[in-house]
Amino acid sequence: MEKSDLVYPQYDGNSLYNLSQNIMVSLGLPSKKPVVKQIPEDGKKLSVVLIDGFGYMAGIKAGILTEDDPYMTSVFPSITTTALVTLMSGQMPGEHCILGGTTYVKKLGVIIDNFSYSPVYSRVKDSLKDIVPMKELFQVENIIERAANDGKKCAIISPDFIKNSELTTITTSNQGDRFNYYNIWDALYYYRKAMEGDYDFVYMYIPFADKLSHQYGPYSEANLEALRQIVHMISDVAKDYKDKFRVVITADHGHVEAGKPIDMGSNASLRAVFEIPPFGSTRSIFLSGNGSLLDILNRDFPGLNIFDNSRQNFKKMLGSYEGHKIATFDYIGVPSDSSSYFYPGTNDEGNTTYFKGRHGGLCPEEMLIPLIIID
Repeated sequence: MEKSDLVYPQYDGNSLYNLSQNIMVSLGLPSKKPVVKQIPEDGKKLSVVLIDGFGYMAGIKAGILTEDDPYMTSVFPSITTTALVTLMSGQMPGEHCILGGTTYVKKLGVIIDNFSYSPVYSRVKDSLKDIVPMKELFQVENIIERAANDGKKCAIISPDFIKNSELTTITTSNQGDRFNYYNIWDALYYYRKAMEGDYDFVYMYIPFADKLSHQYGPYSEANLEALRQIVHMISDVAKDYKDKFRVVITADHGHVEAGKPIDMGSNASLRAVFEIPPFGSTRSIFLSGNGSLLDILNRDFPGLNIFDNSRQNFKKMLGSYEGHKIATFDYIGVPSDSSSYFYPGTNDEGNTTYFKGRHGGLCPEEMLIPLIIID
């Protein structure tokens, strides 16, 4: 596979979305299928460990994986918010429509920061909560909540710094037994404790590799050594309980080594034709404008692959066309290289032009994720 090739989500049975269907099957919940076929449907309990930013190619570079090892694809956009909501809801991005970092929501007429659940120009976290809960606005289901209502016991091990937010009501749920940790050591302690307990499903989310990839680069020794240690420690715990649980170690996305930052806001012609400022993320840009928008994009931004909002492209990239009821856009821009596209306030991710690793697009490095099965 050439680095320049775009990798589209394999929603037909080999993506993070399909793993969510495996989780539902293991919990006895109705699923839409197809499931990931490499994971047997034999009634064995399932545990999923998601290492944020653990790209398949970084795993090969670190010596954790070989090119013969299986992989899945992320979803699009290959951003944590979109991926985690998909995994823990069983809904495709085109159904829940949490499109990366920010989303323009027709019902409210504003671009929402999906991490803080507030308008993009607000600095108040979860400021929209009292108007409409995030779960209700995006019409998101939740596997943990459904399992709890069905009498199943689930354990969720996640960082303390993300607890009690609107986003976590749909990425992990308020249901189930929750173990909030501060670093990898108490995360592993709680993971072992959960595996020893009487749970039907155990889920652990680990953010550290993503932070290191952003700061140092995905192929930096700082990140690769962290991945080696994290995977090794999780595998050691998992092997102790392989008679009880089938453990799947995977990721939400990988990273590309960050290339040129491109300021879309400095283009006066582009600003003049926007009907809505661009939203999404710096490598997955959703755009709306008048008839000359496409001509300007093709003329001034040749590094962007432009997709219109046709039903075909919705399904190819987002898995479903249902999202047009929630969000609106005319085009999706996806970089053909490692560049990132910024627009002040709505699509700049805090103006993090210093990042050495980025994600969100369709390059192999960001779309391919590991599928490590320990059973």
